[in-house]
Amino acid sequence: MALRPIGRRTGVAAASLAVLLLATACGGDDPASGSGSGGGGGTEDTISMTFGTAGTPVVYGSLMMHVADEEGFLEKYGLDVEFQNFANGADSVRAVIGGQLDAALTSTSSLVNVVAQGAPVTGMVGMDKPDYYIATTDPSITSCEDLRGQTIGVDQTGGARYNSTVTMLGSCGLTVDDVEFVNFAGPPIIQALVQGQITVGNLHYDEEAFIESTTDVQVEEVLSLVKDVNPDTHYVLQVATTDYIEQNREAVVRLTAAYIDANEFVRNPENTERFAEIASKYNKQPVEVAQQAVELFLDFEFWPEGSGLDETKIMGVVQEQIDAGAITEAQAPSYEDLVDPSIYEEAMELVESTS
Repeated sequence: MALRPIGRRTGVAAASLAVLLLATACGGDDPASGSGSGGGGGTEDTISMTFGTAGTPVVYGSLMMHVADEEGFLEKYGLDVEFQNFANGADSVRAVIGGQLDAALTSTSSLVNVVAQGAPVTGMVGMDKPDYYIATTDPSITSCEDLRGQTIGVDQTGGARYNSTVTMLGSCGLTVDDVEFVNFAGPPIIQALVQGQITVGNLHYDEEAFIESTTDVQVEEVLSLVKDVNPDTHYVLQVATTDYIEQNREAVVRLTAAYIDANEFVRNPENTERFAEIASKYNKQPVEVAQQAVELFLDFEFWPEGSGLDETKIMGVVQEQIDAGAITEAQAPSYEDLVDPSIYEEAMELVESTS
């Protein structure tokens, strides 16, 4: 079934597509990590941190801390954050584990997998509604069963798009042996669909918005992870190592407080135009496309109210990884292994004290 129309075509497909595909978002190289003391908002002690975003360019799920930066929420809580961008959440969490970053956004499936392997990483706040869906430019493909024998564009084996695709295929009894996967790191999947290299891919709403507003290519939704297959799943989390959290508790509380303010900002429809400007800056989409994408995401309720740390949904990802063969039952982490809800609770107290 086709997603609803998202606006007129601009007739600038070639130029816009080139801008999107060639652009990357990157941050500082070797910023110093630090710690401080004080009460958060308005403190004279500034804490320096490094933070990793995901997607090339930055995906919408990874824009929250850029919003916090652009709207002054990081400064409000006495944070000086240097950003580094990674192709995907699997790479960003590895950078956290390796000490390249103090904190980062990663897919929940990536967190589950690394914790299952013994990595001491903890989630602090999250988004619980992944918008992954299998889309096609081939009108003859209308159901999950029609995907048998197809080549599907994903990110990488074990990546979030790959894992969600495996889950969606499983809803009609298909396995990885019934399809072929081809790997694309972010926006190249758009180019592949537009140029006809593939006819099926795992997309985000903003990618469909870009395709349909800048080209003559029509995209049909075949299967949605949340709407059609599994509402009890989870998308992304901001994470840090347990050692960093223990040694820099105030830093992660302040970071989460800035996230809370930014989340309230993006969920307010009155801020759609401003949010689209910020999104366009970091993901290199034309602002008109960003505006349409933000509206789609708001309709989808992409940014949750609250911590986004629903236990049922997070543990749903653990089961998904077991079912996909990524981890074993014996390796499966508990909810307590994966997240620390008390960080959000402390951050909420800080937000309320500065309101």
